[in-house]
Amino acid sequence: MIFNGCTPIISAASMRSLDSETKLFNTENSDFAASAIEAGYDLMKEAGAALYNRVLELLGNKNSRVAVFVGGGNNGGDGLVLATLLIEAGVPCTVFSLAKPETFKNEARMAYEDFAANRGKLIYTSGNLPQSPDYALVVDCMLGNGTSGELRPVFAQVVETINSWNIPVLAADAPTGFDSLEHHRGAVCIKASETMLFGLPRLDAFTSEGSEVFGDVKVARLNYPLELIEKYDENFYMADEKLISKLLPVRNEAGEKRSQGTAMIIAGSGNMTGAAVLSTEAALRSGAGLVTLAAPKAILPVLQTNLVEPVFCGLGNQYSELLSVSHIPLLRDKAERQNAIAIGPGLGTAPETQDAVRVFLTGLNTPVVIDADAINACGATFFKNQEGPTNAIITPHKREWERNFEKLPDNENLYPEYLRKFAEQFNMVILLKGTPTYVALPDGKVYVIPARNSGMAKGGSGDVLTGIIVSLLAQGLTTGDAAVLGALLHQKAGRLTREHLGAYSMLPSDIIKHLHLAFC
Repeated sequence: MIFNGCTPIISAASMRSLDSETKLFNTENSDFAASAIEAGYDLMKEAGAALYNRVLELLGNKNSRVAVFVGGGNNGGDGLVLATLLIEAGVPCTVFSLAKPETFKNEARMAYEDFAANRGKLIYTSGNLPQSPDYALVVDCMLGNGTSGELRPVFAQVVETINSWNIPVLAADAPTGFDSLEHHRGAVCIKASETMLFGLPRLDAFTSEGSEVFGDVKVARLNYPLELIEKYDENFYMADEKLISKLLPVRNEAGEKRSQGTAMIIAGSGNMTGAAVLSTEAALRSGAGLVTLAAPKAILPVLQTNLVEPVFCGLGNQYSELLSVSHIPLLRDKAERQNAIAIGPGLGTAPETQDAVRVFLTGLNTPVVIDADAINACGATFFKNQEGPTNAIITPHKREWERNFEKLPDNENLYPEYLRKFAEQFNMVILLKGTPTYVALPDGKVYVIPARNSGMAKGGSGDVLTGIIVSLLAQGLTTGDAAVLGALLHQKAGRLTREHLGAYSMLPSDIIKHLHLAFC
C-alpha cells in the first residue's frame, strides 16, 4: 500500500486526549513552555493564526468587517487570538462574548490578556444582537467541540440570530450546537459555510449528519508530536485528491497494449445496455491497454453502435438477452487472459443470471470488481463462502448493502469499525459508495473519501466508477490501491464536471469526458 502521508481521522474524545498529552509532552521537551498551560497557549496561538490566515483569504479586503463570537473555553481562546491578530493587522473586528472576562481560565485567560493589551474590547452579549449588521464574515468560536446536548437559551438565541443574518460563517473546530461526542446536530446549530478543524480531522465534518452544518472543511495541522499522533492512530484515514499522483500506476512507455493491462467487463442485458457502455468507456479512459466487453449477443448491435474501441465477446446466440450459466465456459476461457475483471453493471436480476454470476465467481483468482446486480446475486452467504473470489472489491451503495447484508449502524461514526469487521470476515475490499465514500481493507485499514456532489447522484455514476477501478486493477494496482484511487479519480472528475456543467445538468457520461483531467 502506498498510503504514506494520509491524515489519520480520530474521534473528538481522542483529539482532546491528544491535546492534553501534547501539552505535557511540549512542557517536558521545550525550553519555552514552563507549564502545560503555556504549552497549551502555544497550540492555541497556532490555531488562532490558522484562523487568521483563512479569514484574510475569505475577506480579500482588509477593510471588510468581521464579527468574532467567543465562549469562555479554549474555543473562545482561539477566537481571542484571532481577534488580536486582526486588530494588529488593522482589520475592523467586533468581538461578541457569551462569557464575562473574569470567567476565562488557563490558556483562554492568557489569550484574553493579550487581547486586552492590544486594546481589544469585548461586547458581552446575552442574546441582544443587531438584526441587520454589515459584517462580511462571522467567525464562530463559541463552543467548538464543547457542545453537549442542546444549547442553553442564551447560546441558542445567539445562534438563531447569526443564522438569520445570512452572512458567511467560519466555524472553529465544530459549529456551535453540534455535539461532537454524541455526533448529533442539535435543534439549534450554527450553519457554517466553512469549518476549520484543528490538528486532525474528525469524521463528523463529513457525515450526512454533520455535512449540512460544517460546510466546506479545512484542516489546520498543529504542532502535535508524531509519536503521539501514532498513539491515537485508529487505522482510519482521510484520502484526498493529493493522493492521486502517489497512487497512479507507472506506464510502460515501451510496452504494447497488453503490457498496459487487459480488462474484461461482464455487463448489460436486454433493457440495460447503458450500464455496459458507461463502465466500458470509463475503463478505456482510465489507462487499460485492452478492454473486452462480454455481453449477451442480442444487445451487441446497440453496444457496438456506442463503442468502437473495446473487443466484444458475444454471449449465447442472437436472441440471448441475459447472462446464463451456459455462457460460463466461454467467460472462463476469456478470463484466463485478463489481468482484471468487472462484473455486474446492468446484468439484471433474473434467476438464471444470478446463478451464472455465482458460478463464475466461485474459485476466481483474477482480481475482480463486483458491482450492482452481481452483488445482488451473491449476498452475504456467498461472500462468507471459502470458495468465493480470492481477490475482490465489492462496490455497494447503502441500499444495496442493507438489501444484501444487514442494516448499517444508525450512527455513521460507527461505520469504520463496522465495515472493517466485514472486510476482514469476507477477506475483500469493501467500497461503500455515498457521501462520503468508505473503503475498508481486509488488513483493518479504512479510508474515507470526503466529497459531496449531488450532480453525481444519478443513475450510471456507479458504472463509471466500476470501469475506472477495473482498469486500474488491470494495470497492476492492488485491490486496496485501485479502490481508493478509483474513488478519488471518480470524485475529481465529478467535481470538474460540476464546475463545467453544474449539478443539475451533468450526466455520468460527462464524468467520463472529464476523466482525463482527473489524472493530471
